[in-house]
Amino acid sequence: MKRQRGPFAAMLLLMTALACVVPGLSTASQPVPTPDTRLGTMVAETVSAALELTLQAVPTSTLPPTPTPEPTFTPTPQVVPAGSALTKNDDGFITFIDMKGGYQFAISDAWLPLRINEQEFLDAWLLPIASDPAFQRLLGSVQNQDPARFRLFAVDANEEHIDGGFVTNINFLWEDQEELSLEDSDGLTQVADALPDSLPGIEVLAIQINTLEDATPFGVITSRLPATTLDGEDVVIAQKQVFFDLPVGTLVVTLSTTETWQETIEPSFDEMIETFTFVKTGE
Repeated sequence: MKRQRGPFAAMLLLMTALACVVPGLSTASQPVPTPDTRLGTMVAETVSAALELTLQAVPTSTLPPTPTPEPTFTPTPQVVPAGSALTKNDDGFITFIDMKGGYQFAISDAWLPLRINEQEFLDAWLLPIASDPAFQRLLGSVQNQDPARFRLFAVDANEEHIDGGFVTNINFLWEDQEELSLEDSDGLTQVADALPDSLPGIEVLAIQINTLEDATPFGVITSRLPATTLDGEDVVIAQKQVFFDLPVGTLVVTLSTTETWQETIEPSFDEMIETFTFVKTGE
């Protein structure tokens, strides 16, 4: 039987941490888990950890020693120890290849792709938008994640799109030990049903199984959640979580934006999802 635990709890952590919000989450201790309640308990524990993460101070020792004007991506793949590469294409798109997970995406120039503590991440601290405290908080939160699981972040670096202290972002979470069947919507429904217990006020809008042009299935959960940013502003988070069943493990690609910018941002995210392809898994 396939396990359906890890990816779903961890993606909720990043929804709260990278959004820099403080929703009304309960940190009360959970009952002893049973096979039927284990998923919901793990989700609640992970969201509580996310709340603590958002309240941490922005690191002051993360500035790169040698300034560069902006993040740069080489025209040929540069594979980092984590087993991934970012390649700049002639059309301006950047190809992200995850040799360990066995997949790739094409990312438009509307997004700033960042791998944890790699050169493009260090360069991001020197961008003009990095003077904004909300962007600094996001980079600080990204830096504390596990690069073996959080394979990539794509950030909307348009300062005009920062909404009350909320920076729109995408995170790519790979769980190599967890599997989600997409033969039907049962697994997605289980995840969606656990959300209200952990995130009071969340509204699940849709649960779907879709397919790419090459017939690759992927699952989608869309939701909305009223929240207050660390700047004290009330926003409504619009989230789209996309699930791929990989040869090894599960990939969850999560867009977190606000309802203010959803119609502007979401088409670019959907376009990126359509570029998903499998690649040979690295050793």
